[in-house]
Amino acid sequence: MFTREEYEKLINNSPLFEIDKESSPALYKTERYSFLTILTDYYRLYIYPNKPLDSYSMTLMETANECIKYYDKEKGEFLHLFNSSMKRDLHIAKAKETIEEKRHGIRVSNEEDKLIRKIIALANSKGLDIYDLTVQQKISKALNLEPPRLQELLRINDDAVAVSSTVTNDDGDEVELFDLQSSREKTAEDKMADESALITLVEEINGVFTIVQDRQKRLLSMLLTLEIIKACDEDLDKAKNVLTGKELFNKEVLDYYEKHGELPTAKQIGEILGVSEQSLSRTYKNFKEKLKN
Repeated sequence: MFTREEYEKLINNSPLFEIDKESSPALYKTERYSFLTILTDYYRLYIYPNKPLDSYSMTLMETANECIKYYDKEKGEFLHLFNSSMKRDLHIAKAKETIEEKRHGIRVSNEEDKLIRKIIALANSKGLDIYDLTVQQKISKALNLEPPRLQELLRINDDAVAVSSTVTNDDGDEVELFDLQSSREKTAEDKMADESALITLVEEINGVFTIVQDRQKRLLSMLLTLEIIKACDEDLDKAKNVLTGKELFNKEVLDYYEKHGELPTAKQIGEILGVSEQSLSRTYKNFKEKLKN
């Protein structure tokens, strides 16, 4: 068995990336099989040692195939691309699994997923409360949807995602805080956070957090810690560096990650705290308004 560092070196420097698939198909196929075996062992032994392989192996294979297809050595190491993509895809898989459980196995189509994103984006762009019936009527008209259809789409979304919104910093850049339905169209490079900008933003958020009501602090601290860790590509050392000394830092989220090998979803945080997803949404909306002021 290799050490973690040895596995990472083998993956990032794999001969697979030097082989021409068209001119050497047999060699490519052999090396690809070896590469996927090493990648799987790396995740099984060092990334998710306490998680059954069969719970994520299919996602791992699908993500690996996607990353191998589009990987460009000039843009960085393979594992940076793969780890970011894998975390994104696991969140998506978990969200879809939750939806299927709630809807008795009925899958959510790509069309429905796109409509949900449009609804949320329109509401967020105008600072509207998506659960307000008057707002729902206006959005229904704008998107040419019947109100019952829009409400059904919101229920689908609520089964998997508690909150979806953004915060805009002083430079006008939007930072996703609560969007657990990450877009598959985003590359790892798109999701890379500039640490200095993130630190500045977190300091601003922490300043507002210190003045919220005490009864809301545990809920908000868990959600904020969750999303800041995600903004750091789940690099715990980087996240701790950003969060150290901040009142909003919630160690429960880190403990959950270390125990389960993955971050809790906003829905799971709601269950831990015994509050509804609607309550999470309202609390965050109020917090976001404070950030704007």
